[in-house]
Amino acid sequence: MERTNGTPILLKQVTEIRDGLRKETVVIETNGLYYIKGDTVYLTFDEQYEGRTVKNVLKIHEDEVVVLRSGAVQMRHTFRKHKETVGTYENDMARWSLKTKTDEVRYEYNEKAKKGQLFFSYILQLAERDAGRYKVTILFREERKR
Repeated sequence: MERTNGTPILLKQVTEIRDGLRKETVVIETNGLYYIKGDTVYLTFDEQYEGRTVKNVLKIHEDEVVVLRSGAVQMRHTFRKHKETVGTYENDMARWSLKTKTDEVRYEYNEKAKKGQLFFSYILQLAERDAGRYKVTILFREERKR
């Protein structure tokens, strides 16, 4: 399905990172697209990373989220509820292996309100070193025509 076939959305992604005593929150607010192909939901959006664009595609299906990132950052990773999964993350400087143990994957969409929510949480190992616990919440709603 072409990107132009999607429904325009306003999207807010909040990522909470806890690594020992360190806590960090990263918020991205942007426009994107929402569409369904078969029994899989897709969310697509761009973000800025060190002044460059990263294209994000999230594929949501049952208890699984696949995150595909391209551009300034390359990443392909599957987050599967109650499973350990492996993937890669790379930027201009290096390429790292990553492993996650996903605790939770929840997706809800309210057709009447035209808004949805995706939540997933996981423990991350980057290059075989513990990198903390991550909680990702994505809220989105259909962009209203002006």
